[in-house]
Amino acid sequence: MTSGNPQRSSDAARARAQFYTPRIAFDRPVPEIAATAFTDERDRAFAPAAPTGFVVLDRSGLLGTEWPATTPTLLARYLVLHEGQDFESHLFSSGEVYYVLRGTGRTHSAGETVRWGPGDVFCLGGGARCEHEADSPAVLLLITDEPALSYLRVRPVEPGPETIHPTVFDADRIERCLREVHARGGAQRSAGKSVIFLTELMAGRRVTTPTILASVNTLEPGGDQRAHRHSSVALTLSIAGDGVYSMVDGRRIDWQPDVVMVTPPGAVHSHHNRGTGLMRSFVVQDTALHTELRTTGFRWTE
Repeated sequence: MTSGNPQRSSDAARARAQFYTPRIAFDRPVPEIAATAFTDERDRAFAPAAPTGFVVLDRSGLLGTEWPATTPTLLARYLVLHEGQDFESHLFSSGEVYYVLRGTGRTHSAGETVRWGPGDVFCLGGGARCEHEADSPAVLLLITDEPALSYLRVRPVEPGPETIHPTVFDADRIERCLREVHARGGAQRSAGKSVIFLTELMAGRRVTTPTILASVNTLEPGGDQRAHRHSSVALTLSIAGDGVYSMVDGRRIDWQPDVVMVTPPGAVHSHHNRGTGLMRSFVVQDTALHTELRTTGFRWTE
């Protein structure tokens, strides 16, 4: 059954059509992703007078997006919470991944309460309303795939059996896993000595959310990570990085406390620990998306 003037509708639909005849293969106006260290945003989040709420790590102007984005698929924020001040959020993503930098508190989401403290990682389902409360001044890092969903013009389903349930990866269990990793012998076959966080929904894929792989990575004093590259972008939060630096496509980037760094997709990169303590970092990549597309593209470059 049709309504209105069929000829007019047909003419309007044809008028919207646009055509492009390329002279060069894969000629697309896609802005590059630059290696970045978000020091200004870190300083704002940790300033004594920082208000409760988000400090967004937004590069949308350089990425050419109409929505906030740290990378084309990921958006990072510091979440600042003061004792006695609640903060509500309602974000449209396939999942929310948090790392607790300082402070203790709780988050209410999808009918459950998640209690958290320094060094904890927790994950929430996307699309749920959340209420955050702090028992002491707190700063958390939150990363979602909101830019990916914005690009696709979709919204997550309502929280239910097919979504991620609130999941806490507590700091003590993370430490036990890392001790096991460092106790292993034999050749190092992975890019780092790390522990990866799996939710029930995505455990079969060995990833955290449908688009994100989150982990804590480490490197012993004097250690050098082998140079490598991969298709996924990486957001790396320095947890313990005294004397640590990265090489990204030949450029040296010295680590600074609590700073998030961007490693562009395809960039040749490595980490180097010249400090006296164990390097620790919280790393979030869009690896899960590339895994599903079969485009991870990992390879050693030396």
